[in-house]
Amino acid sequence: MGCWLVFNNGVSGNLAQIDSNYLTPVTSGLTYLVERFKDFNGSATVNLNGVVRSKLASFAELNL
Repeated sequence: MGCWLVFNNGVSGNLAQIDSNYLTPVTSGLTYLVERFKDFNGSATVNLNGVVRSKLASFAELNL
């Protein structure tokens, strides 16, 4: 179902890692939260264009 981390009152995740027949990037909890909080003055969204990943993490993302 992907990996979400909760830290400092925030949520992060990788929508490309959803592996459920019942969830999509559009119906995920992460997307739900972003949509619900987008008009709240105290919220922020950070989109990362890329991250440094270990060889193991890259292999797992492609093969699991």
